[in-house]
Amino acid sequence: MTDEEMATFLGLSPEEEKRVEFVKHMSPEKRALFERMAVLELEVKLWQDGLGPKPQGVLLDTNRSTSRRRAWR
Repeated sequence: MTDEEMATFLGLSPEEEKRVEFVKHMSPEKRALFERMAVLELEVKLWQDGLGPKPQGVLLDTNRSTSRRRAWR
């Protein structure tokens, strides 16, 4: 993911002058975390659209599972 793409993913507005500088000064651990979040976001979207498998290691709540949990109370 490029610095520009990362800045957009983080929600930094294009008008901000130092948005790419902010991304460049992120720690490698934090950047890796955000890149993983972006990948998972894409995988979940593909799964919801029926175009890919459910991502491993991710808990996903749906309307159906939420209502079932509430019924147990």
